Amino acid sequence: MDMKKILAVFFLLQCINLFSQKNTKMYYERKGDTIIYYADNQEIYPVSFVFAEQPELENMRKPEVFKTTQVLPAKSLKNKVTYFIVNNKMKKWGVKKMPAYLIYIGDVTLKTYDSEYQYDLPFQKGKSFMVFQGYNGTFSHQNENSLDFTMPEGTEILAAREGLVIDLVETNNSGCPTINCAKQANYITILHSDGTFAQYFHLKQNGVKVNVGDQVKKGDIIGLSGNTGWSNGPHLHFVTYLASSTGEKQRTTVKTLFRTGNGSKTEYISEKKSYSREY
Repeated sequence: MDMKKILAVFFLLQCINLFSQKNTKMYYERKGDTIIYYADNQEIYPVSFVFAEQPELENMRKPEVFKTTQVLPAKSLKNKVTYFIVNNKMKKWGVKKMPAYLIYIGDVTLKTYDSEYQYDLPFQKGKSFMVFQGYNGTFSHQNENSLDFTMPEGTEILAAREGLVIDLVETNNSGCPTINCAKQANYITILHSDGTFAQYFHLKQNGVKVNVGDQVKKGDIIGLSGNTGWSNGPHLHFVTYLASSTGEKQRTTVKTLFRTGNGSKTEYISEKKSYSREY
């Protein structure tokens, strides 16, 4: 078997080992003395390919700088990742090694977002709930900008901001006050127009009122609160974040401004205070 066939087989095996998401893939095409690598992303959200290192080549050159982080738009095909050209066709040539990579949900290159956006409180008009644990809370929010609203199971949860539902779980029916139960939480993930994500956690079993792919408006009922996952009592855990390839849990959490009271005041919510929604 010649060098080109050996390298082709190696790349195929590497693909089988690395790809875990059926809706994203990388592949290559040969056109004359050029090998071009492409990537498809058929998910409804952008994804980021983060490569561990530079490609290793034999008798080939890179006309362009190889970017170790590349963002693929949602529902996009044949995004060019890189290409290589043979130096001397009379000698052995090929791609000795394409680097391993990880795929992250979202655009990990985003560093800015709409920090002035005014979120609505995630519950119905006329309701009031206490923030049991706030930003950087001591129970489970260390170094995390998340909020826990204490509320009875079955409370209607409203979208605090408009966006696209990209993920949800609603089949779990158990929880406990230790990290061992973290994976048992029901939740909804919504992608916002500025690239941030919001998650609504600890929902009731079968308490999700939306579907993946839905475009929700601010104020839409999206679910029912519960006590699933890592929880020491019925509550809603709300968090907004940017995707990250280096941050804890593959994200960087951010603080959000909420309209409180009659809606004329906007503020960052604090721990151990109650907030009412009159709008």
